[in-house]
Amino acid sequence: MNLSFDDIPEMEDVQQRLNDADPEVRRIAVMDLVEIYEDGCIQLAIKALSDPDAGVRKQAAQALEEFEGEEVITALLDALSDDDAEVRATAAETLAENKDPVAGRMLLEKVGDEDVFVKASCLRALRELRLPESQAPALDALTHPDPAVRREAVGVLAYLKTDNVLMALMDTARNDSDPFVRRVAMGSLVFSKNPKAGETLIGGLQDENWQVREEAAFVMGKVGFTGGIDALIDVMNDEYWQVRLKAAGSLGKLKTEQAVDVLGQALSYSISNLRKEAAAALGEIASPAGLPYLRTALEDVDPDVRKIAQWAIEQAEKAG
Repeated sequence: MNLSFDDIPEMEDVQQRLNDADPEVRRIAVMDLVEIYEDGCIQLAIKALSDPDAGVRKQAAQALEEFEGEEVITALLDALSDDDAEVRATAAETLAENKDPVAGRMLLEKVGDEDVFVKASCLRALRELRLPESQAPALDALTHPDPAVRREAVGVLAYLKTDNVLMALMDTARNDSDPFVRRVAMGSLVFSKNPKAGETLIGGLQDENWQVREEAAFVMGKVGFTGGIDALIDVMNDEYWQVRLKAAGSLGKLKTEQAVDVLGQALSYSISNLRKEAAAALGEIASPAGLPYLRTALEDVDPDVRKIAQWAIEQAEKAG
């Protein structure tokens, strides 16, 4: 690739530095391409993706986030097969940040690649483009043997927000062998108000993995699912405080008066974050029944707990 920038002094300087023997000089030159942003910068950044130094190639992949067009997408897709893991990861991240509609067709063509990293990266990049055409390959990817691919497929389907993929997402949330995939699928149900999704969330509260239970507890409050209140109250006894914290938050969002006692008891837990969440939940519920617990919390050793308790008392007194 022979480029001439005799009429643009800054570009001529960058091009010279891109040919310097010192890789650090070349890396900084790539960074400067973003600042100059003249015609020809794209070509120079793409050329830098072939630099012998991985650090320069990584910087080039990052710099291409500022540019658009088919040649940029093509270069980044090629970089997904770079010998260096950091270069591949940066190219994948840049693709995911690229919202150029022109990328859609190219990503859909590449998503069938047999390489797991390439496939997962293309699915990730397709997610926020929300292309209807991405539904079929994403559904197919839910059965892929690699959990990284299945996880990214869930993301694509969740961002499409269509009811016709709900059954597949619920099945993945309940039955995938990988806990992280189940967690992501459980989180994807935040886009659905369907009662069937609520049933899946209730089941998620009993998952063997605490992070799946945590996600299910959080999503219940986010979607306003009142059919799982009893299950949420039971989860306030979960062995992991993180699960109890999300359950407390959801009970507050759902304004669950029957949860006042269990939330009041949570004000004596050793984890201050959990005490704060319980106090906030009691404030959202605003039931006079919570006042004895909240007044005790005014003596809490954590000033934030005391502050939230005072606010919660004011809410309960107003409601009473």
